[in-house]
Amino acid sequence: MKKLLLYFSIFFAATLYSCQDKLDVQGLTNFPPTVLSASPNVSVKLGTFDLKAVLVTGPGSPLSSGTITLKDAEGKTLYTVTEPLSGVKDSIVAKAADFNSAALPLGAYTLEITAVNASNLTTVSSSVFNVSKTLYPAKNVKMYIAGEFNGWGATELTLITDFTWEIKNIDLQGKAWKLKNTTDWTDQDWGDGDCDGLMTSNKADGGNKDTNCKFSGLVNVQFNDQTLTYSVKPAVNFKTNLSGLFVLGGFNNFEGDNYKFQLKSDNTWELGEIRLKPGDEFKFSESPYFKGKNYGDSGKEGVAAEFSPNFSWTLPDGFYKITFNDATLKYTTTLVRYPYPDKLYLVGSATSVGWNPGSSVQFLKTGDGKFEMYAYLTHTDTDGGFKFLQVQDWAGAWGKSTDGNLAQDGGNNIQVATDGFYRITADFIAKTYTTTKTSWAVVGNATPGGWPVNDPDPGVLTLTGGSGTYKLSIDNITLTGGDHELKFRANNGWDINLGDDGSNGSLEYDGDNILSPGAGVYLIELNLAPTGYTYTLTKK
Repeated sequence: MKKLLLYFSIFFAATLYSCQDKLDVQGLTNFPPTVLSASPNVSVKLGTFDLKAVLVTGPGSPLSSGTITLKDAEGKTLYTVTEPLSGVKDSIVAKAADFNSAALPLGAYTLEITAVNASNLTTVSSSVFNVSKTLYPAKNVKMYIAGEFNGWGATELTLITDFTWEIKNIDLQGKAWKLKNTTDWTDQDWGDGDCDGLMTSNKADGGNKDTNCKFSGLVNVQFNDQTLTYSVKPAVNFKTNLSGLFVLGGFNNFEGDNYKFQLKSDNTWELGEIRLKPGDEFKFSESPYFKGKNYGDSGKEGVAAEFSPNFSWTLPDGFYKITFNDATLKYTTTLVRYPYPDKLYLVGSATSVGWNPGSSVQFLKTGDGKFEMYAYLTHTDTDGGFKFLQVQDWAGAWGKSTDGNLAQDGGNNIQVATDGFYRITADFIAKTYTTTKTSWAVVGNATPGGWPVNDPDPGVLTLTGGSGTYKLSIDNITLTGGDHELKFRANNGWDINLGDDGSNGSLEYDGDNILSPGAGVYLIELNLAPTGYTYTLTKK
């Protein structure tokens, strides 16, 4: 009898445990539905886009319906739709045309998703996204890179993820560059003057400086416009026998990373620009502190030797590009430029263009390192005046030194004593400049005043249009014909005079006399534009 009771107890307990286990399984498979994904999220580009949600539920109670609701930043419902659903996983989509996505203003929106299953269990989930001009969130609508490598133009970057812009396969040529959010420098730009991987805005206290960290070769540049961090990485990986390469010489006390090569192709290194003067001694070194391998003069033209004597420079003072092959040990040096500008621009409050570098006016180049321009200048105090630019930006700007010569990066503004039409010259070999106020006249035996003997000159020309123009003229002047001639000269003298070599309408200093076009009354115009000096004689 006791055994029978024991068997019955065991059977009853087993049955009860089995029922309880079955109930737990049902409970575990009948839970509220879940929003597996919803889009858009974070940000979406203005235009055509759909609203979509993917919903899931347990096998114990399939989905029955789903609702998508779109609200604006104030919580106002702009659109809602409910659709029947089925199974353990389903989706609901609101097409762009249904809620006119293209007409939505820029700003923040709430996407609210409601999911209901067959057991009437309900889940409500919401997320905020932005409709913006870009696919990803960013502080700027556009981003450009500008530098010496592209003439300080504007090469556009691509927004590749949140706040991150990128440009690939670009060669910075080891020269200065910046990032900017407009093509014409009218808003923000960023530079890293410390080469520490962190950009500084031009609107920060103290402004910013160009990024001049000697990057060259094909690289990929990324910039985060929220954190202002950036990276410059090689676009491809090349074979090499060295961990790096630097020029060390007397000009940097034979140490430092000022002159760092970039690996341009297999085993081939390039230093985009280094200034070398006669008598300079230097070597190529694997590290900036003479660790690892170093290379010097082998005694053979164009071939280096490991651990050999210093190179000794004998060519003219200039900026040179150096290439070096770490397999063959062959090297080349190529002149890039002499140590003076190839182009020159005028900017400043004394000029017609003001202090905007993008509007600066280009000089006429008269020789290597020599430039000239005629321009109307106004007198200003020491805070005003003008400067010379090498490019249409402030990098490498020239002003005057305390001794009155040309000085780069930090030179003072240049002023003139009185308003007037000036001849401006700059000689970067001699490091000098001149500003000569001019008053022009047409003279000669073809003119009523003839060849003048005493001051002042007759036939004075008047500047047409004032500041920002280059044309001077005299109207209703009577010329005689025959073999009579005329010429233009400044300041009642012959130090500055213009004639026409070749009778082609183009003027040259100390040029030939201009033959009269014939007797009559004329409008005579002298054009001293920076593009070249010309004249016209128009019979009335």
